[in-house]
Amino acid sequence: MAVANNFKPVTDGAAYQPSTVEEFNNMIGKVGKQMIREVTALNPLNVFNKGYMQKGDTLEVVVTKLVEASAYDRTGANALARNTVEKLLARYNNAWLRRVFETTVDIPEIRQVLVSGSDSSDIATKIVSELAESRTDDKYQRLKALLKWGATNGSLDETHTAFVNAGDVKKLADSTLDYKGILKKIKDTVSGMKYVNTTFNAVGLKRRTYADDIYIVMPYTIKNAIDVDELAGVFNLSKTELAGRIIEIDSEDTFIYIVDRNAIIDITRIDEMMSQKNAKGLFVNYFYHVEDMMTICPLFDACYFNYAAQA
Repeated sequence: MAVANNFKPVTDGAAYQPSTVEEFNNMIGKVGKQMIREVTALNPLNVFNKGYMQKGDTLEVVVTKLVEASAYDRTGANALARNTVEKLLARYNNAWLRRVFETTVDIPEIRQVLVSGSDSSDIATKIVSELAESRTDDKYQRLKALLKWGATNGSLDETHTAFVNAGDVKKLADSTLDYKGILKKIKDTVSGMKYVNTTFNAVGLKRRTYADDIYIVMPYTIKNAIDVDELAGVFNLSKTELAGRIIEIDSEDTFIYIVDRNAIIDITRIDEMMSQKNAKGLFVNYFYHVEDMMTICPLFDACYFNYAAQA
């Protein structure tokens, strides 16, 4: 038996005039029960969140450099001379993005549509909570865009990308994806980042990345198509442990990102909820103020590759 879709759109009762008897008989009856649910958001890229900056406006990121060996001097002639080799490498950023999420809670209007037993304050809470959910989704969309920007020519400077291209995986002769090639590229990149080299960061800093800091960000469509057991072998983890290291996103791009979690910076300076009551209009306006810095620090390893490059 077919199930009819009898849900009707909200209509202004004062202005609505049914044109036929059938339409009149099909009008909404008395509401006996309401089901009110909040819309929720998800930010799988929250692993890159660096917390709050309580004071100041500039973020400083400093890393120490490895020291190169020099030839042995038996005379010790230069023992007291100052070593002028650069020991620290620093980057600074003060680019902040300020935004406001706002909504209005009108208690009298809420009460007009509630059925007996419903609580207007509960509905008001749900309405206000959507500001936080909206903020969660906004951060996720911006972080996705940041990853794509990092793989864009000119994101580091006029000609270079903030991410290193690890080497694209081309489609097979029949234009299908090379899943074994994708898996091998992930394995090679993850393994390479664990060793000391200058290959995987955009400024050519000689360094290595801790295995625990390496994350792989990929569209869920490609992750679902790859053998999970083989993928777990990349990190020498179980399937359960692997879940925390592979981040699925709903991107339609054909990029896979392999990054040190320190390379992606998401830090907050303002996170404040304000309310303003309008006594005459009998409503309350809510304003959710946020200010974030979302950027890529090229001092850490961060790579990408296109898994669907044309043959």
